[in-house]
Amino acid sequence: MNKLRAWVTPITIGSFLLIGATGLLMFFKVPGGLIVVAHEWLSPVFVVGACLHVWLNWRAVRASLTRARGVVIVGLFCVLLAFAIAPSDEAEEIAREHGHGQELIGRRAAETLLQARISTVAELTGRTPDRLREKLRLRGIHVASDEVSLVDAARQSQVSPARALEAVLQDE
Repeated sequence: MNKLRAWVTPITIGSFLLIGATGLLMFFKVPGGLIVVAHEWLSPVFVVGACLHVWLNWRAVRASLTRARGVVIVGLFCVLLAFAIAPSDEAEEIAREHGHGQELIGRRAAETLLQARISTVAELTGRTPDRLREKLRLRGIHVASDEVSLVDAARQSQVSPARALEAVLQDE
């Protein structure tokens, strides 16, 4: 048990610091690096560490949950969790008005742009098809025709569609 505790406590503390810090950075919309990736991919480490920490300290946890304060606080967080995961169009609209939940809209816009023909993408980005083709060529993307989609041009050139999209959206 002590050997496990020697690992679990530092893992729980370290992952809490990482998840907490990246969560705050995301909340305040601080751009940069791997903030979202680290938050999403390392949160299971925190969950596992916290679960093991609870298991190793079950007597103290159980004692805390026998008091009204502990039950009310944990119950409140359970209610908040239920509201957070329950589907609600109204709640999602309020969140979007405050700048949250834009990821789905951004993904749909990106997918739409990737599926569009080169001539359409050029028009939407305020470029001529010739200028767009040149911009893509500099990124290693060969465009056979203005009628091919951006995603097809990327795939035919063995380049990730994200790289093609980045080239298209990059300022001159």
